[in-house]
Amino acid sequence: MRCLIIVGVLLLSCLFAFECKAQDSVSPVNRVLPKEALKSHYRIHVIDLKGDQLESMQKTAKEFTVKYRMNTYIIRKNGFFHLVAGDFREKKYARNRLSYIKKTYKKAGVVKSDNDSIFMFYTMEKRKPFKANTVAASPVKDPEIKTKIETLDNTPSDPPVNVPSVWVDIKYPEANTAIGEDYLTAEEKLIYYYLNLARINPKLFADTYLGHLRNSTDNYESSLYEELQRLQPLPVLKPNRKLFESAKCHAVESGLSGYVGHTRGSCSQYFRGECCQYGLSGALEIVIALLIDQGVPSLGHRKICLGSYAELGVSIQPHKSYGVNAVLDFY
Repeated sequence: MRCLIIVGVLLLSCLFAFECKAQDSVSPVNRVLPKEALKSHYRIHVIDLKGDQLESMQKTAKEFTVKYRMNTYIIRKNGFFHLVAGDFREKKYARNRLSYIKKTYKKAGVVKSDNDSIFMFYTMEKRKPFKANTVAASPVKDPEIKTKIETLDNTPSDPPVNVPSVWVDIKYPEANTAIGEDYLTAEEKLIYYYLNLARINPKLFADTYLGHLRNSTDNYESSLYEELQRLQPLPVLKPNRKLFESAKCHAVESGLSGYVGHTRGSCSQYFRGECCQYGLSGALEIVIALLIDQGVPSLGHRKICLGSYAELGVSIQPHKSYGVNAVLDFY
């Protein structure tokens, strides 16, 4: 009898030790989530899918990350997958970004961050492909659901994807002035490309990329469409390394402090015209936002982008308040 009791105690001890070891092997969330996620208070809720549609949700998350250049997170609750995106410290910044996303995802909205429910996330690293990561502290309990770590190459094609064939056939080589500059990221190069399209053939750019603004009731949007319809072609903007360094210094400095504006601290100034944009990281989105120039009565950004400049420096950097900021220095 005494032997049976001893054996039982030993078995229970082994099971307890095994359970503790299993729990200790699970990494806490704060060891695997991106740093910006841990400081986030708000995110943008994009879509919901049923619990048996993980593959579809993964595909949507990857596409969303590439298009909007935002960290995306897959959350599982109440039998549904929820896709949320972005890392915002203040609600107003999330709402600013939401206005662009709602053009595609009509039911998108701002929600509070919920890191404890995340089991997979996608991040876009600068100059590197984005990666999908599973969160060990929040595993999916359903045994039939298996997650994979996948990568997607973000190297820009030649020509860039989703370019209307009319541009490829007629104007593509002339617009892609920054393709050979190895100090620029893929998205920074695309800013030259899209901005040059708007300059070398304003009407065609409006018809192929801004057709949805044709009948807009918003004066900033409709005035841009009308202006591009009658604007004469402008010279292409060519990359300039000194302008890039000027733009990068200001973008980095602004990003670290959360500053918004053109006043510089330790950065030297080298440009004749400057545009700063906050909250957007996709090249086409940045260019269109600067051209629309929503809320700027003087249309200063639009005038600079379509002004008599010959060279351009572009830098997209992280931003403490808006998540990302882009600086364009013209000369």
